[in-house]
Amino acid sequence: MASSPDPTPKVFKIQRLQIGLNVLIQVLVFIGIIAMLNYLSFRHFKRWDLSRDQKYALSTQTKSLLANLQKPVNAVIFFSSAADIAPDVTTLVREYEFASKGKFNTEIVDPYKNITRATELAAKYKIRENDNILILDYDGRNKFVNAVDMGDYEQPDQMEVMMGRAQPRLKGFKGEQAVTSALLELTEGKPNKIYYVTGHAEIDLKAEELKGFIELAKRQNIEIAPLNLLNADSVPEDARTVILNGPKSDLSELELKLLTDFWDTRKGRLFVLLNPYAKTQRLSDWLVYQGVMPQDDRVIRTGTFLVRDEAGAPQVRSGTIGEAVFVVQDSGTSITPKDLVNVSKKLLGVTQSLAIDRTKEQIAKTRFIPLLVSAEGFWGETEPVAEEQERPAYFDPKKDHLGPLSIAVAAEKGGLADQRVKVETSRLIVVGNAELLTNNAYRASESVSLDFAVNALNWLLDREQLLGIPPKDKRNVALALNEAQLRSLALAVISVPLFVALLGVANWWQRRS
Repeated sequence: MASSPDPTPKVFKIQRLQIGLNVLIQVLVFIGIIAMLNYLSFRHFKRWDLSRDQKYALSTQTKSLLANLQKPVNAVIFFSSAADIAPDVTTLVREYEFASKGKFNTEIVDPYKNITRATELAAKYKIRENDNILILDYDGRNKFVNAVDMGDYEQPDQMEVMMGRAQPRLKGFKGEQAVTSALLELTEGKPNKIYYVTGHAEIDLKAEELKGFIELAKRQNIEIAPLNLLNADSVPEDARTVILNGPKSDLSELELKLLTDFWDTRKGRLFVLLNPYAKTQRLSDWLVYQGVMPQDDRVIRTGTFLVRDEAGAPQVRSGTIGEAVFVVQDSGTSITPKDLVNVSKKLLGVTQSLAIDRTKEQIAKTRFIPLLVSAEGFWGETEPVAEEQERPAYFDPKKDHLGPLSIAVAAEKGGLADQRVKVETSRLIVVGNAELLTNNAYRASESVSLDFAVNALNWLLDREQLLGIPPKDKRNVALALNEAQLRSLALAVISVPLFVALLGVANWWQRRS
């Protein structure tokens, strides 16, 4: 039987055109996916601050300011790399750059490394080449932020000086507060004008006691000028706010008439600090008519306190404590931001309490906001006893005012119940203490009093978005390990390199064999 011939082998044609087209489509699809991902990443760029203390996160106030920039800002970090806060400043300004969406441009110049550029900048901005400053340039105007304004330094104590550490230690970084204040001044252009009433034995505006407050106001782009109402026909047209700082003599009817016109007709803003020692009946009556009633008392309590004898030695004594301790309230406004709420500090000098006439809420359409209240144990003494008298102070429920007592109150007249609807209103802040703005009060309250005062001014100026930006604490994180953890760590440090070394030896031995 004859065998059948082998079948003819099949010939497969390679579809080169089809394969090439398929590859081309795949490449185009891949390129399209990459392009789409890049497009989305550039259009929807997002950064997260995963640091322990949110060290690099900008506040909502700064972000709002950057989002509303009308023209670009050119920033020059003119810092030596040896400066202790140079890394913090660089990182902070980079965050401004990212948050501004292209409207904040940054240049870093080390005057000791880039000498040519440093010389150019020194000639252009009239600065010294060894300065550590941040230069902000906006629309032809410039502003400098010094390194000392960005750091919260702690001076070394006597023991540290004896041990050789005489340099101040950076305790907190407040660069955002300083930079945003400078940027605000540049973008607003003309400073906000506030007038300080004179002629009633108030603290002089040029006195050393108010230096800290004046400097802090300047950083907020606020200009404070004196105003004698007896020599004026009206409150100046450019006045945004008027300050009455502890007048020792009463205001005249003419002066109160001018303030009333400013308050009612022009929707003016007033910041009143009362002197408890002064007899200012007309001013008190005017405040009562607005719904804030001075109590004509002294906020005190009894207890132990520290004094020094003639030799300077500390002594603990019992008696009347005449300097009130205040607690910051959650007012729901920028006057008392979250970082100040429930903070308790001493208020320097004598303080009187304030009451609120709630009937004015309906009659005069006025909203009242308690800001500072007395701490536990304080009451309003209506018959204060002089220190030289022997009778100890005590609370009399028939005469005295039971605590906690309001020490500072805000009032807003003409607003609407719906806070989302903005209308022009009259605003008033009353404080029952005349020492709030002084340098000594600043030190006694560890800056809380002036922070509160500046926040109050910003609220009066309708700058709610610019509440105080707190400094970022510099924290040293210590890693505490027990003996078992230390042994495990040592074992890991030794065993991993040893294991790699053994693998190397085994590989060498195998190759040699």
